[in-house]
Amino acid sequence: MELKVSKLKTFNFSLVLNGVNKITTKLEDNVYNAGCNDAILHSKNGTIYLGFDREETSLKNAIISAILDVESIKNIVVTSIEPADYVTVAEIARRANVTREYIRQLINGARGKGTFPRPKAGAISKTLIYSWYEVSTWLTNNGTLKDRDKHRLAFIIKRFNDALDVRVHPWGANFPIHLLEDLNEAYKVLVG
Repeated sequence: MELKVSKLKTFNFSLVLNGVNKITTKLEDNVYNAGCNDAILHSKNGTIYLGFDREETSLKNAIISAILDVESIKNIVVTSIEPADYVTVAEIARRANVTREYIRQLINGARGKGTFPRPKAGAISKTLIYSWYEVSTWLTNNGTLKDRDKHRLAFIIKRFNDALDVRVHPWGANFPIHLLEDLNEAYKVLVG
């Protein structure tokens, strides 16, 4: 019986950290000693994150191993993975390697089938926010996004971030139940 060997690929992603508020020599040493010699610590807008170039057989395995390594450091928790799912028109254009004007035309129906995904937020503000997973699905299905791996990566990262969000904000004993009082009826109306 022949053993199948999976090829390693390099995956680029960032893990946003909770439990630290500045980069110190001790933090750098802890990160390195935890097995994250393939990551660089960054600080931006008060957020500390690790940018990884991790070799693994899949993005899923790369993310899991990175989270396990990072969270082996006392008091550090991974809160999210970047690149995030929520994107602006400018970020959609950058990720899809097209112009902002092209994306605006898709959104407005001047190009394409006129069924571009609706924004998730921003309808009453200056900046529209979209789901990169939904947009990358649409762009892939309509031939604009040629790199199908970008769509697959969007799905994987979104699923991980959904799980991390539930983990960081569980519906535990401290959850303010009074906030849910009227939602049961609303839920019944919405789903039938």
